Amino acid sequence: MTLDGAAAPFIAVDAGPMDAAASARSPSASIEHEVSAVPLNRRHAVVFALCSAGLFFESLNLQLMSFIAPQVAREWGLGPRMIGLAISAAIFGMMLGTYLFGAIADRHGRRLAFQVTVGIFSVLTALASGATTLWQLIAARFGAGIGIGGSIPVETSVLTEFTPAAWRGRALALWGIFLPLGGFVAPLCVAAMPAELGWRGLLLVGGIPGILVLIARRAIPETPQYLATKGRMTEARAAVAWIANHPGESPPSPQIPLEKTLPPAKRAPEKILFSPPYRRTTATNWMIYFGTFFSYYGFILWMPALLGGYRGYTAGEVVRFMLGLSLAGLTGRIAMIFAVGRIPRAPLIMTCAFLSALGLIAFALPNDHTSIMVGGYFAAFFLEGIFGAVIPFVAESYPTESRATGVGWAGGMGRLGATLAPLAVGWLVRIDVHFAIMTLATGSAVAGAAMLLSKQR
Repeated sequence: MTLDGAAAPFIAVDAGPMDAAASARSPSASIEHEVSAVPLNRRHAVVFALCSAGLFFESLNLQLMSFIAPQVAREWGLGPRMIGLAISAAIFGMMLGTYLFGAIADRHGRRLAFQVTVGIFSVLTALASGATTLWQLIAARFGAGIGIGGSIPVETSVLTEFTPAAWRGRALALWGIFLPLGGFVAPLCVAAMPAELGWRGLLLVGGIPGILVLIARRAIPETPQYLATKGRMTEARAAVAWIANHPGESPPSPQIPLEKTLPPAKRAPEKILFSPPYRRTTATNWMIYFGTFFSYYGFILWMPALLGGYRGYTAGEVVRFMLGLSLAGLTGRIAMIFAVGRIPRAPLIMTCAFLSALGLIAFALPNDHTSIMVGGYFAAFFLEGIFGAVIPFVAESYPTESRATGVGWAGGMGRLGATLAPLAVGWLVRIDVHFAIMTLATGSAVAGAAMLLSKQR
């Protein structure tokens, strides 16, 4: 299947193992060609904006919790172990949500999951502002995490299936930039929040805007490709007319019974992931996500402690270094928007993976400031940049009927890597700080090796 061309015919991916002639005859193929033939217009901008708004507020939501935790600890007299539970609650919820809502989106539609996930994390975040006990806060954060984790594979599928194939990779790479942007805005929200509102006001800031996004998302119909896979061709063509912004043509109301053609044979999304045509694809995607998340989160979460506690940096030097890392990472994300449209996905992922591994090794070895700084910024550039290629690669790896599940389950493996990396560094740093940092390079090496060894066509 064609996976790594910047403007590769998406039909080959969607058809999976079918030959070209069979692919061309399928209803899903016909709809995909229609979607890809639509010129970019304001409807594409609406879809992109609402997907990006969701990702931005999800990131802001998570980042705000790191600032809220110390305030909650002081107000309620909590120790590190209990406040750690409150911080981790959303992470565990995300692991569940990414599996759960990927399957829901493939079984019951993107439109439903597109609204429900953002509604869950928005409403529960706002409700958390009224928590009066630690366990109320933990329960609300766990529920919000389910919505955050579930929204990412759904937004990926919605954006993939409404965007023409020639622009799909760049759209997904640009969408990914809103994740670090949420992190940039979080401290500004903390600084602007009146002291009398405190952490409860921050939780309202993290939840209420998402409710506005939920309302706006009602304007987005079901994706054409999903409808085609269910045999609902009348609705599928209406959805194409909607994204094409044809005057006088609009998606049918979900309350009105719609004409349905005979649906194709149903296949469980989970079974498709492990069926012979996609088994190797799934293993590759899992290793890529696990490896990239392992390196990225281990590097980012441990950086202040590594610099301050083990490299002897002052607090001011750590802040400046972290700001530089953020800018280097954002630059990597921006660079990938241009690269992903010109360089095939597979070699781009391999290059970023192996160069980020080299950057981490270069960061680990020296002791002088300049070398540490150059190695760290080099690693951050490629650790962030690689996601611009990985996101469209994984989304394009699966047919429409299992896309959200495939993206969600790969994301779950990534969350596992993100959970294990800080633990591994915390254990190894007691032995040798250089070895602990170099261990993070193994994640990027695993991702690059998985891509290199893959037999995908």
